[in-house]
Amino acid sequence: MKALWLLFFISISLIADNQRIEKYVNDKFLKTYPNMHINNLIIKRYSNLPKDFASYKLSEIYIAKNNLKREKGNVSVTFINNNQKRKIFYNFTLDATVDVLRANQDIQRGKTLTDDLVDFVSIKFTNFYQMPITAYHLNKYRAKTSIIEGKILTYRHISKLTAIKRGDMITATLRDGGVIVTFPAQALKDAHIGDVIKIKRNHNSFFQAKIISQTQALVIK
Repeated sequence: MKALWLLFFISISLIADNQRIEKYVNDKFLKTYPNMHINNLIIKRYSNLPKDFASYKLSEIYIAKNNLKREKGNVSVTFINNNQKRKIFYNFTLDATVDVLRANQDIQRGKTLTDDLVDFVSIKFTNFYQMPITAYHLNKYRAKTSIIEGKILTYRHISKLTAIKRGDMITATLRDGGVIVTFPAQALKDAHIGDVIKIKRNHNSFFQAKIISQTQALVIK
């Protein structure tokens, strides 16, 4: 009878552990791919359990980044019993689709990415060697390389738009206590919005300023 209760307890514990591992893997994929839609996720253990497994508790779950790039992979799960640790390995199989952007025409290098250049499509998740971009990147990024029609757009294809180029004249704002002073200044390097760069007010006056738009900067020192 005692053996039956022990077997029952282990079975319940394994089910609970599997559910926790499944949720962890599910959440990891959705965080990595916000536009992913998971249809099914199967978790299977392939390591042997220790004979005294009933005395172990799940401590940590880990999935390597490379395993988040493919539909099949493995998960490492650490169980502890007092000061003893035991790693058990699980396989996962993921059935999912991902919403991506596909070039609907050839896109020249340097061209700003806009919604008329791409189609929004859903593809089966298999092996993603490069992270696909999302609608968020439209109008904020440009083509880093020439992109042929039909290509799925990934981070390797794009670079952030330059808001200001070296030599551009901008309006700088300097706050000193309750006094606000604005003055024309020259950008001394290319910059994106949010970058901190050196600007020149005149031949002898230089400041560090944060770019806040394509025409304005906030002096920070």
